[in-house]
Amino acid sequence: MAEIFKDFLPPEHFAALQQLFMTERLPWHFNDRVVTSERQFMFTHTFMNDGQVVNPHFFAPVQAMLQPITQKRRFVGVNRIKANLCTNQGKAIRHPEHYDIPPDGEESDRFFVAVYHVNTNNGVTVIEGEEIESVENQLVLFDNVPHYGTVQTDTDTRVVLNFTLRR
Repeated sequence: MAEIFKDFLPPEHFAALQQLFMTERLPWHFNDRVVTSERQFMFTHTFMNDGQVVNPHFFAPVQAMLQPITQKRRFVGVNRIKANLCTNQGKAIRHPEHYDIPPDGEESDRFFVAVYHVNTNNGVTVIEGEEIESVENQLVLFDNVPHYGTVQTDTDTRVVLNFTLRR
């Protein structure tokens, strides 16, 4: 079951994130696959992978989110922090359902996911069948369970931050 926190960050912090993600400041990287080998695309920016900072230059406002997240749900480590940007493709597109940490490993149940919606749009995050609207400055916490996102049709972009956190 997902926990939803609206107006998650204070206005100043939220404004800094929007300035980073919704302008030309952040370099985005094209990915011609989303989760599986199915032909879909999006743009991403990885801040941390396997617990290591990948790009410290843009990391400060994202790193500052970890403290307020831990106030909602305790964690001992960060596996990955990645931003996803979907462009409007003129139709709603459902990305493949997936786990952020594959369930075939012994440790998959030791992780949970935080999804932060940077902007409001009609794309959704779907967690075990529960549709959650994309509302700016909203944090969604959930266990490492099957989930997926959709591409929006009402705005140019849909931007979400995805955190994979170790309990």
